[in-house]
Amino acid sequence: TPVDEGVVATFFNALRRNIRIFHVHPTTGRQIQVSGSIPPGRSGRLIVNPKDVLIAYDGYGVAVKKFLVNADHGGKMDFSVEL
Repeated sequence: TPVDEGVVATFFNALRRNIRIFHVHPTTGRQIQVSGSIPPGRSGRLIVNPKDVLIAYDGYGVAVKKFLVNADHGGKMDFSVEL
């Protein structure tokens, strides 16, 4: 059912270095890695939840960009990771 199927989030890496995506826990702020390494020029796809906050980090552990999932369950979002 659409109520619990999540949101398909696609992250395109427009940088010249690998990135990884982390989820930020809404109450504790703890960050958990939710993707493998996404090489430059490639995309990674994740199933996330509405209102999730996600952060892209580069291979050096530098936070590059923060994203908010503002689609409903069953929706799709495309994010570009660039400076």
